Amino acid sequence: MSNRNGASATAVAFVTYSLIPYLGIVFCPGAVVMGIVGWLASHRFPENGTRRASSACTLAGLFMLGVQVLLWWLLYKVPAWAGISQAAGATGPPF
Repeated sequence: MSNRNGASATAVAFVTYSLIPYLGIVFCPGAVVMGIVGWLASHRFPENGTRRASSACTLAGLFMLGVQVLLWWLLYKVPAWAGISQAAGATGPPF
């Protein structure tokens, strides 16, 4: 993929950083926004040829957002499924 568009290159960086489990949720909205900005810029300046990269980054950002939300939901639900009380926690009372 050719990235001669700054917004598209930034979207690729955001998608790369969104691959980090749990922390990547911070970068997913940036990937989507910059992918859309890059896509709009590719319509304004078609000689850059970054429409495909921007579209791929937008879709990848949306997909990774779904994965990250699933990971956070699992992190929230697994203690309840395991039967761990929120008051006592996994190790019991602190004192």
